[in-house]
This record gives sequence, structure tokens and C-alpha cells, in this order.
Amino acid sequence: MLIIIAMLAATCLFIVLYVLIQANSRKDRLVKTRLRDLNVGTDQKPADMYWREQMNKSLYDRTVKSIADKIAAKLSQFTPASLRAQAEELVDNTNNFNGVGFNGFMLLLGGSTVFFVLLGIWMVYSKHMPFGRGLLTLFAFAGAGVGLPFFVLRRLVEQRQEAIRQSMPDVLDLLCVSVQAGLGFDGALGKVTAKMNGPLIEEFERLLQELRMGVTRRHALVRLAKRCGIEEMKLFTAALIQAEKLGVGMAQVLEIQSENMREMRRQRAKEQAAKLPVKILFPTVIFIFPVMFVVVLGPALVTIVRSLLTRLG
Repeated sequence: MLIIIAMLAATCLFIVLYVLIQANSRKDRLVKTRLRDLNVGTDQKPADMYWREQMNKSLYDRTVKSIADKIAAKLSQFTPASLRAQAEELVDNTNNFNGVGFNGFMLLLGGSTVFFVLLGIWMVYSKHMPFGRGLLTLFAFAGAGVGLPFFVLRRLVEQRQEAIRQSMPDVLDLLCVSVQAGLGFDGALGKVTAKMNGPLIEEFERLLQELRMGVTRRHALVRLAKRCGIEEMKLFTAALIQAEKLGVGMAQVLEIQSENMREMRRQRAKEQAAKLPVKILFPTVIFIFPVMFVVVLGPALVTIVRSLLTRLG
């Protein structure tokens, strides 16, 4: 049993290391792939091109990545459809899960589940739990193994959405200035994506790529709002779609939307400030008031105890 647990733990460690390496080396592999594609001649036969492509790949891409992708595909087949759809949507909202994609998340989900199940088995055997209690413990650990990757993924989505909210007014200001300077909407997007960075710029880059590939502006904007998942982006894309439909000037719409986004950010800051007294009440009662009572009433209590002891003595 210990050997099996050790082997499964090593498998989980391999999955975690694969996800980390995949996230760190994705950009390097993309650059190498593009350079390799530029050097391939057009007069080669398809078989030769395939062979050369396979031979130019690194050992990691031909072995580890291939095996990991197959494992992830098998895991996705056994995953319930609702859970898989939710995972795909969340991965898409995090901009491909920091480069590892849906397959990387499925490997992380499988590794986390196996690790927590092994931890549950070890706890059941070490504590000598009865069958019913042990079964409930295993189910609880399995649920924790499934829920932890989704919790991390949702936290990444929330952080990305908050970063998009904070940067929207500034980005829309630059976009409005570019349109007022005489550029079209697509050209203004190109200028903005070249000058700035951040989650919102990544989404605009993806929007620009879809527009260049021939996707209609309405459909691309709807996909943008769905990926971001925030109310501000939904209002912004709806205004752009309506302006295009009615023939309203884009610069005027962008200026109005920029002012609206800045006002919404101001209102959100006021709302957060109004919540602070309630949030700070519990730490004050739990951590600050007891210390103050000790500092203020401590000497008085010592004096009272000493006087009582003196009278009794």
C-alpha cells in the first residue's frame, strides 16, 4: 500500500511540475515555432514537411507534452459535461489559464484529486476509522481535491476582472483620443494595444485578432463581453454595437463611455469605503479591545488584588 501511495504521489508531483513548466515555456515555444515555420520551404512535400516538423520539435514536446495532452484528453472525457463546460468557461475567462490551457487545468484537476484521495486514504488507515466514517472522509477529501483547482481558477478570474475594471477608464481615454485623431476603431485598437499592457489590453488584442480574421464586429464584441464577464464591459460593448447599428460617431460614444466608466469606478470606490466601518468592527472587537482592556484595567486589577490581600493578611 505504501509503494502504491508513493507512486501515485510521484505522479501528482509530475503533473504539477508539468503545469508549471508548460506555463513558463509557452512563450519560448511559440517564438521557436514561428521561426521554424518561416524557415520551412514551400517546395517540400507534405510528408517531408511533417517529418521535418516532428524532428524540429524538442524532446519535451514529442514525449512529455504529447503524453500529458493525451492524459488530459482522457480526463476530460470522464469529466461530467456540466463540470467540463464550467472549466472551459473559466479557463477562457483567465485568458487560457496563464498559458497552460484547458489541458493543463485538467491535469491539475486530476493531480489534485488523486493527491487528496491519497491523503484521505492515509488518514483513514492511520486513524483506523470505521467503514462509514472512512467512506465519508474519502468523499470529503475527493471533493476538496476537485474544488481546490476551481477555487484557484475563480480567484484568478476575479483578480483579472478587477484589473479590467480598474484599467477601463484609462484605456478608453486613449482609445477615444486615437479615434478623435482620425484613426478608425480597428486602428485605434492597434495603437492602444501597442502602447499599453494588462488584462484588458490582452482582451483587446484578442478582439483585434478576431476582427482581422473576418469575424463581424458585433460577434467579436459579444464574445469580448462574455469573456470579461463584468457589467462595465457589457455596457461598453452594447454601446458600441448600438452606435454601429445607428451610425453614431464612434468618438462621441467612446468619450461618453469613458466618462461613465470613470463615474462607475468612483461610485465603486465610495461603496468600498462605506463598507470599511462594518468590516473593521470584527477585528477591532476581537483583537484590539481585549488588548486595550488589559492595558487600561490591568494596573487597576493588580492594585485591587494587592489591597485585598493586604486586608486579608
